[in-house]
Amino acid sequence: MKQNMSRARLPRLANRRAVLGQSMIEYIVVLMVGVLVLVAGDDPPIQKLAAAIHEYYTDYSYGMSIAQMPNCYWEKSALSITISVDKCIDLKDPEWPVDVTFN
Repeated sequence: MKQNMSRARLPRLANRRAVLGQSMIEYIVVLMVGVLVLVAGDDPPIQKLAAAIHEYYTDYSYGMSIAQMPNCYWEKSALSITISVDKCIDLKDPEWPVDVTFN
């Protein structure tokens, strides 16, 4: 009896493996077609993407190279009082950013 049941299951397992193998082949074919669409042709889309990334990075690096450091200190004097303010707070060593001195 047990022997008959195992024989009955064999075709089901074989069919299941065949179906899974067919699905994998279909996925591979669709993936290959997608890669060919991105790579093939006179002006492939993947090349346009690479050029756009290169252009963006070139513009970004140029902008960063000409950027100025911020002016963190503001100072104002009136009569005998001088007020200076540090607008750039040092997070490692925070202090009160306003300093008032009397001359």
